[in-house]
Amino acid sequence: MRRFFSALFGSAVIAVSGASAVGAQSLQSCDWVASAANLVEPWEETSRTYGDGAVRIALLDTGGEPACCSSHLLILSPDPDYGQACHVLSDQPGTGFRQVFLEESNSRYEAGRGLLVTIPVGRFDPDTGGVDRASVQPVAIRINQSTGQVTLGAVSASVPSASAPSSGAQGAKK
Repeated sequence: MRRFFSALFGSAVIAVSGASAVGAQSLQSCDWVASAANLVEPWEETSRTYGDGAVRIALLDTGGEPACCSSHLLILSPDPDYGQACHVLSDQPGTGFRQVFLEESNSRYEAGRGLLVTIPVGRFDPDTGGVDRASVQPVAIRINQSTGQVTLGAVSASVPSASAPSSGAQGAKK
């Protein structure tokens, strides 16, 4: 059933600009992965808000399916034409990351370009069954509230280190 919905709704990649350090992630309109049943609780600890609450990023887990890679990110943001946009960030369509380190996210705002959030993600290590430590890299998500555009971008040296936790001073509300 999930494959049916994934094939039906999960084929359109929204926008990818540049290449990130992790590789070719998938940023798509919300599909079955974004089901409320997949939100990780407690919500207060597994989501972040930005832009006075207009943008929310939340951790999703597809119930251990696939067993290696069930962690995804839900991105809710303003859309000037439709009110609210909903996107899912995955490693590949329907396949998440082994682990998403939301607690280590960083953010900054750039006038004219929008909010830039970096979140470290890790891929599956088949030898250990856990996260391949060498694969933990930040993913950069750009959210422009004015245009409604949500894109993936390259992580540059000017982006704060992904190992420093988010704080209110950086625009995140926990």
